[in-house]
Amino acid sequence: MMLHHSRRFFTSSTRLCSSPILAIRKEDKSMWERRAPLSPRHVESLVKQGIKVLVQPSTHRVYPMSEYVKVGAEETSNIEKADVILGVKEVPIASLIPKKIYVFFSHTIKGQKHNMPLLDEILSKNICLIDYERLVSNKEQRLVAFGKYAGIAGMINVLSGLGTRLLALGYHTPFIYGAPAHNYPSSSAAKKALKTIGNHIQDGVLPKGICPLIFTFTGSGNVSQGAQEVFQVLPHEYVSPNDLMDVKRTGGNRKLYATVVHRENYLVRKDGKPYNEQHFLEHPTLYRSNFAEKIAPFTTCLVNGVFWKPGNPRLMTKQDANTLLPNFFPLMKSDSQLLAVCDISADIEGSLEFSSECTTIDEPFVLYNPHLERVTRNPFSAEQGILMTTVDNLPAQLPGEATDYFGSCLKPFLLDFLSINLDLPLESQNIDEATLRVHDTAL
Repeated sequence: MMLHHSRRFFTSSTRLCSSPILAIRKEDKSMWERRAPLSPRHVESLVKQGIKVLVQPSTHRVYPMSEYVKVGAEETSNIEKADVILGVKEVPIASLIPKKIYVFFSHTIKGQKHNMPLLDEILSKNICLIDYERLVSNKEQRLVAFGKYAGIAGMINVLSGLGTRLLALGYHTPFIYGAPAHNYPSSSAAKKALKTIGNHIQDGVLPKGICPLIFTFTGSGNVSQGAQEVFQVLPHEYVSPNDLMDVKRTGGNRKLYATVVHRENYLVRKDGKPYNEQHFLEHPTLYRSNFAEKIAPFTTCLVNGVFWKPGNPRLMTKQDANTLLPNFFPLMKSDSQLLAVCDISADIEGSLEFSSECTTIDEPFVLYNPHLERVTRNPFSAEQGILMTTVDNLPAQLPGEATDYFGSCLKPFLLDFLSINLDLPLESQNIDEATLRVHDTAL
């Protein structure tokens, strides 16, 4: 079963079984995956509450094993005695232990084909899967997520990639001095480097032929906020989506420009009536996006953090992208200037239909030519195209901060997870029914 929690459901009256055991598994999906669901500080608090914590040893994890042992965790490769097993990314099928409660990002809730074998195995082994993506508020806002650090890392990355892309097109800019997020020991170190880049921008060194540079942020959640936190280190001015045409015509080269768009800024009813949020949530198919007409033509870099699900109108289609690619270089003010897309949402063929694959930390960028619907693996050539980055594990580039943040979000749920008895109906257990819904994982 997969549990969907409509809001936080930790209560002081929750009673645990005797000597509950929690395990933190070793991450093994990628060499870059250095995150953990809990930090030693979180584990110390749980141990003090009488919870036994098992931790599989890993030399990849950002926090060394010794720090977990120091606060009372037990180092062991065998976690079969655990009642609840925590991870970050998908668990290999061969490693799944029957009749356990697993908590991790399964990437199955939208019916992702590549993980259906994993879901089949979870069902066949009678495993209770709690997916972090379904720990949401009654307004469908995620409560346990790395989102902020996805936004921070994604923004750091795209600024660096934009510098190299512009250089390939014949323009030296201060962005070339930036680096990918994992090259910095912390987000603070990255921001310090960006401040130096910002000083160069204020000095007026950005080539006027490519200015103004306009960054468009979609969404209002943690992803968008994290990306904007980084952007705001640079000299900037926020403008209304309705003023983009004027900014493109009159904007200068000593600062960057930004606009934040929400659904009401680009969704219109097909029958011509005014946008209504509740009506959209109930009838998404009655709406279409005019983002490609109203926002994208004035955007240099799109930072996409919008939530999307099947049935919702796409932010942009492949045909939309085809109308936006400049017809020639060098760039001129009269042309569309969509140079880069940082799709932090990483929904393949989702809100951006032309986002056709996830890129990786090793190779974060590709060049997409919408005229040919072709992806080029040499993103920093002088060919026409839109620089795309769709890394789906961005917080792994800032593993320490991401682990601290995530663990603080997750910890309030753990006592309830440990109280679940798989041999009894959920309705008969001391879990608030108003906050718990059970969904068939067969989707």
